[in-house]
Order: sequence, then C-alpha cells, then structure tokens
Amino acid sequence: MARNKVKDPNKLGFGRLMAFKSSDIVAAWINLIMLNYLSIYASDTLGVNLLTVSTLLLASKAVDAVTDMVAGVVVDNTHTKLGKGRPYELSIIGMTICTILLFAGNPAWSNVVKCAWIFCMYTLTFSIFATLRNAAMNPYTIRTFSNNPVLLKKVSSYGGIITMAGSIVMSTLFPILMAKMATSAAGWTRMVAIIMIPATVIGLGRFVFCKEDPAVDAESKQEPIRLKELGELLRRNKYVWLYGLIMLCYNIITNLAVGAYYFKWIVGNIGMQGLLSVVSFVLVPVMLVFPVIMKKMGSMGKMIFTFSIIGVAGYGIAFFSGSWLPGVFGGYVLGQIATLPIAYYGVLFIMNICTYNEMLGMPRMDGSSAIPGNFAAKLGGALGAWITGVLLSLAGYISAEGVTEQPAGALMMIRIDFAIVPAILVLIIGLCCLAFSKLEKQAAEFEAEKKAKETPVTEDA
Repeated sequence: MARNKVKDPNKLGFGRLMAFKSSDIVAAWINLIMLNYLSIYASDTLGVNLLTVSTLLLASKAVDAVTDMVAGVVVDNTHTKLGKGRPYELSIIGMTICTILLFAGNPAWSNVVKCAWIFCMYTLTFSIFATLRNAAMNPYTIRTFSNNPVLLKKVSSYGGIITMAGSIVMSTLFPILMAKMATSAAGWTRMVAIIMIPATVIGLGRFVFCKEDPAVDAESKQEPIRLKELGELLRRNKYVWLYGLIMLCYNIITNLAVGAYYFKWIVGNIGMQGLLSVVSFVLVPVMLVFPVIMKKMGSMGKMIFTFSIIGVAGYGIAFFSGSWLPGVFGGYVLGQIATLPIAYYGVLFIMNICTYNEMLGMPRMDGSSAIPGNFAAKLGGALGAWITGVLLSLAGYISAEGVTEQPAGALMMIRIDFAIVPAILVLIIGLCCLAFSKLEKQAAEFEAEKKAKETPVTEDA
C-alpha cells in the first residue's frame, strides 16, 4: 500500500525562499546605490553642493511623513483577490525606473533643474513606491507563510543570509564598476541601467511566485482601519516608537554615505571599498547561529544589546586604524555584527508590536504598525547623507570635479563620520533593544494564553 505523505507545515523550501527574497535583494541594491553613492555622484559629477544635496534628501522626508500614514491605512484596508500586501509588490518596478532616471542627470543643466530632478526622482523612489512596498511587507510576509511563527523565523534568519549575500555581491561590484565606468555623467547612467534593468525582472519573482494564504484572514472580521485607530496606536503603543528609534539609528549608520569619501581620500583607492563587502562574508556563519544565540540569551533584544558592545569596540578600532586596511576592515566587520540582526528581523519586531496592540484591546493593524518604523528608516537614510553633508561642509570639504586634495580638517571629519558617529548610534540601538526585550516576553506569554483559549478541550470518553 502506498503511503500518503504528510506535508510538513514548518518546512521552508529553498526555491520558495529564493523567490520571496528576490524583491528584497533588488530593494537592497537600490538602497545601496541611492543612499551610498548619490551624494558623491551629485557633488563630484553633477557639481551640486554636497550640503545642498543632503538637504534635498532630508526635505523629501516631509513627503514621507504624509505618505507613510496614508500607505499604512490603505494597506490595512486592502482586500483583493491577490491579497492584502501582494498587489503593492509591483512598486519595485517604479523603484528601479526612478533609480535609473535619477542617475541620468546632465551636468549642463542649471543648478535649479539639477536639484529639482534629484528631489523628484528620490521622492518618487522612496516616498511613493518604497512606501507602498514597505507598508505591505509585514502583511504580505505573514500571509505568504500562513502566520506560522516557525516559518517566519526561518524566513528572517535564512532569508537574511540570502539578502546579505546579494548585497555583498553588489557592494563588491559597484565600486569596481564605478571606478571603470562612472568617469562621466553618461558613464553613471549606463552603469546604473546595466544593473537595474535585469534587477527589475529579478525583483518580480516574489510577486509572480509567492501567493498569500487566504486562510489567514478567513475568520477575521476585516473591519476597516481608520485614522482614529492609527492615532490610538501612536498614542498608546510605546514600543512602536522604540522600534522607530532603533530603525532611525540603524538607517543613519547604513546610509552615512561616507564610505566612498573615506576610501577616496583616506585610503586613496575608492575601488578598495568593495573589499568591505568581501570581508563581510565572515559574518555569514554568525547569522546561521542567530536563532541559537537568541534562544540562549532569552530574547532578540538582549542578543542585539550584547552585539552592540562588540560593535562599539569595532568602530573604535576602525577610527584609530586610519588608512591601515586590516584595522579598517576588521573594525568594520565587528561594527556590522551589532546591526546585522536589525536588517533581517524587522518582521519579528512588528509582530510583537501587533501583539501588544491586541494586549491593549486594539486591532492588530499589521500594516499601520509599521508606519513609524518605515518612516524612521527613510528619515534615517536621508539623515545619514545629511549628517555627512553637514559635517564635511563644516570641515571645509571642497565639492568640485578635478579636486586632488582636501583640507586636513575635512579628512579628520571623514574619519569621525566613518567610525565615531556609528559607534554612538550602535550604543543607542543596543539600549533600545534591551528595553524592547521586555515586550518579547510579554508577547510570547500573551500568544500562548490566546492559543490555549482557542484550542478546544476534549474529554476522554
């Protein structure tokens, strides 16, 4: 007799995981290009003042303040045949197109036109398309994997490794391509187009192959979420603000956009910046044991706090190393240990925040609960570039094509921005995560009690 195979609900197929993470890889590429190289492209190729560029990026966050709230409510009120979050995955197409257009500027344009072009393309990318995609991320992920905690943790852990690998590949290749191709405005355009056109196809893998499980919403009332509930969320849920601060600091660190300046002026070889990503491969084994470390420490928050202490020490090593590459690379890797879990466990933060909403007697608000974190992430991305622009401008950095030397004060400020600023932010992240660990314990107990109540009690005959 043939045996009927019972499908393991906790099994995560590699093909399914790759399809789901395809979009995240492309989004990571866009963030890498836009947030780490836009400033040096605008200042050294288009000839726009560095402080002006960073101020434009920061100003676009005023648009985000509005679109983030609208997008969260829109996603929470979306009920289509495709699902709640899946339709908004198509935003990845808009993100890739706007990225190409942003790097298609012309140095011959007037300064006003160049600034308007940068502002519009950057705002469309992050305030419109990325906002919709980010707001839909949590509902889409939960429903794709049937709200299964085991699968969601696997997606966060193993999926994080895939996204990191994709980011490392692009972080390694981009400076090399930049050194060879980005010698003119036209070269920048060709290079970004060569990267982003196939990326558009790759990024659609999630939308095409990953469908939502309708059973997740089958028993829910699907009541509309109004701005009143959103206001209550922001007023009563303290952890949503704590997560927002974590994401703000994390994104400032990852988007300081000072790496290109550091390797150009301190190391003396911008092509060497790609090696930062190569040495980051040593972090892959650490990521594989994140679930084990988390279990032993009792919570994700305590794990990240411990890593933050290591990160502060690492950035200190990088600062005192100057142009000595072994110290720079080693210190940078230690610094990355502190922030790596933040990049890949965001869905777990949001799940706990949604559970806390239930504990307070409010709707879960899967989409709206991500609003402060999403806004803080994009604000942090802009603040990172802005902080670099302000610090370097105050130190006398010269923004012009063909410059061969920079003032000593500007060189020191580049070193401070590269290491000391992130060290301070890493410590703040660690303290916030330690405070968040209290919610992790409460949320786990609440979910266990809720599950026990929902499980029917059977009596022995």
